Amino acid sequence: MPHYKLTYFNLYGRAETSRILFHLAGVPYDDVRIEMEEWAGKKSDTRWGFLPELEVDGKKLAQSYAIHLYLAKIFGFGGKDEWETARILEFLLAFEEVFIKLYAPYIEKDPVKKDELTKSAIDGGLKPLYNRLEKSLEENGNGYLVGNQLTVADIGTFVMLTGIEEFQSGVLSEFTKLVTFVKRIEDEPKVKEWIEKRPKCPFSVM
Repeated sequence: MPHYKLTYFNLYGRAETSRILFHLAGVPYDDVRIEMEEWAGKKSDTRWGFLPELEVDGKKLAQSYAIHLYLAKIFGFGGKDEWETARILEFLLAFEEVFIKLYAPYIEKDPVKKDELTKSAIDGGLKPLYNRLEKSLEENGNGYLVGNQLTVADIGTFVMLTGIEEFQSGVLSEFTKLVTFVKRIEDEPKVKEWIEKRPKCPFSVM
């Protein structure tokens, strides 16, 4: 078996999907968590100057979605054919534009501007995205986003929905189909096991 090392900050964010995949597959790996004060001294060692980064027998792979999809294909959560894999990538990338909108209020210090940016991000980004996700669940018709079994599209979407809810509380509750979806993924035995045992840390869009 290859030796895997996954490096990210001590956060619940862009590496969490891969952490769940490792747990679902029962594959051991080094879960390396860097504290923010360590980052400046380690940044130059990464491929692109950011995290997460996966090492497989010493070979490095960066970009969170590349890592997620690579692991998903190896572990059996990457779709049954090329079409499903492409649809999975579509869902993994769906949050990127919203992340840009959410990042502005995340770093804004002025409380008035922060409120304005937050409202704009929710009304102009988050809610339209959630509507489209609900429509996708309706179209697929079986509780999963792609195909007829759990894939990394479901895991990644679950991570984003629950993470965003930590700092935009209450938005998700307006979308009953997504609430049901989150509950379904959360109740997957191995996902539930990971949630109960993982280190406690905050969510970040970084």
